[in-house]
Amino acid sequence: DSTCMRACSLILSWNSEVFTYLFSELRQGTVELKDFSKEVAVMFLESLYSGVVTVEKSQFRELNKISQAFKVTWMVEKCTDAFTQFCESCPRDYTDMVFLFNEAVYSEVTLKSGVLMKIVVETFSRFENVAEIFVKQYLNQNFTIIKPGTLNHLLEISSGCYVPVLRSLREHLKIKGGITDTVRIILSSAEIIQCMADQGEFCDELLELLLLQFDRMNPEDIKLMMGLFKAVR
Repeated sequence: DSTCMRACSLILSWNSEVFTYLFSELRQGTVELKDFSKEVAVMFLESLYSGVVTVEKSQFRELNKISQAFKVTWMVEKCTDAFTQFCESCPRDYTDMVFLFNEAVYSEVTLKSGVLMKIVVETFSRFENVAEIFVKQYLNQNFTIIKPGTLNHLLEISSGCYVPVLRSLREHLKIKGGITDTVRIILSSAEIIQCMADQGEFCDELLELLLLQFDRMNPEDIKLMMGLFKAVR
């Protein structure tokens, strides 16, 4: 949308050091907000005038992104407060939890801020049976594409309850197979290996499935598996 909106540079600069730099140092007379929807851009500018912002889930990502992009400290804090409320009022439904977790992942990976992920981990890890209702399902849907950092957060959320994680591993080995980074990280955890060793027949099943992947393993994978077999036997 090429809509042009007029705004007072003094008000914008008072709220944001980025605007101060653009207007005072670079002597720019216009600023493009092309990475944001018109609705959010208008809301952003109006909030800079009023000092008030209402953060809704449907606009959270854009509003959080634009407030961080222009370093509007008070608005970043409002977004963080709203996100905290979203987490605390989460009905522990998988869909709602995925929304919150994905927003935290986006903020950490794209905006380089781990604040939201810290809130999610602290909140979700208090939920009863979270490894079953959230972690396992999320892993099942994203096993081959999940990033190491994101996986580590899921393991944190599991709070030591790793059987659902091992069940997700079993599903991957049965359906797709292959020693992926996700498999390597899971089987490099001493706590998960101990959990696996305590599972009896389930442990035996996992070991058999891993043996079937032998011809797809590189030397480092073979070394990892040798250590695993030694640890659980």
